[in-house]
Amino acid sequence: PALLATPPPPPLRPSAPRPSSAFTMDAQRALLDQLMGKERNASFEEREKMQRHFWDDDVCKYFLVGLCPYELFKNTKSDLGEYDKLFDMRAKTEWDNLSQEDKDKYPYQWDLMDFLKRLIEDCNRRIQRNKERCEMDEKIKNEPKKLNEDEARRLGEIQTEIAKISKEAEEYGENGDVEQARVLSMRVESLKTESELIMKKPDDICTNTRTMIVCEVSGVLMSSTDSESRLKSLYAGKQYQGWKKVRDFYLELKRRLDGKRRPSRPWPHEKDERRDTDRSRDRDRDRDRRRDRDRDRDRD
Repeated sequence: PALLATPPPPPLRPSAPRPSSAFTMDAQRALLDQLMGKERNASFEEREKMQRHFWDDDVCKYFLVGLCPYELFKNTKSDLGEYDKLFDMRAKTEWDNLSQEDKDKYPYQWDLMDFLKRLIEDCNRRIQRNKERCEMDEKIKNEPKKLNEDEARRLGEIQTEIAKISKEAEEYGENGDVEQARVLSMRVESLKTESELIMKKPDDICTNTRTMIVCEVSGVLMSSTDSESRLKSLYAGKQYQGWKKVRDFYLELKRRLDGKRRPSRPWPHEKDERRDTDRSRDRDRDRDRRRDRDRDRDRD
């Protein structure tokens, strides 16, 4: 029997380019930096020097006190823009471990209270503007329609015709011709319907059943026709919850700082650093004096 030819092997698919070892190492290093910090390979003493403290300039002081509006409203209509301060958990723990008396020696609580106050004032102005806008919409909705020349002429004709037919219907009724009086009354109703259609605004069907409402917390516009699930979604959303936290935390800070004076520099850690510097300088002076005495003794 004839031998069957062996089919050739399928062509090899080109393999996807493998990432370079340098790229892989960079990605792993970035991941480790994120998880363990850039100081992970340093000695304990070096790590202590590299660790941030709550007073460092790049640490978010709002986060320390308890509420950072930049993070709170991120990716919402109330977004406050880019923010480059760090939310350092070690610095936060360091701050939280301070007594309230020691916290009051720094201005961070006052700074946050002032910031929240400005945000609330801006929000309240937006709420007032939205209320005025809703009131204006309601006023415009309730104003009579402005008629063009043809509509005004036709409306005048209808009113004249209604008066004439109504009088005729009354006369037929007095003379006992009830059927004719009924026909004329139906004609009057038809003319009244035409008059109402002329006076009706194009958007009456939509606006008569809907009223816009302004949320007193966030300034968000809501509709009186919104479903229950829609309202629940609004109240559970980031905007409403964020503004509620801002208002509640502002009242908490106002209560906490009532009667207290905003502190001024130098801050406690600056005093400690100055004291350490003075001690080091004193030690250097003592060392120099001892060296001078030893040198004088050797000469003698």
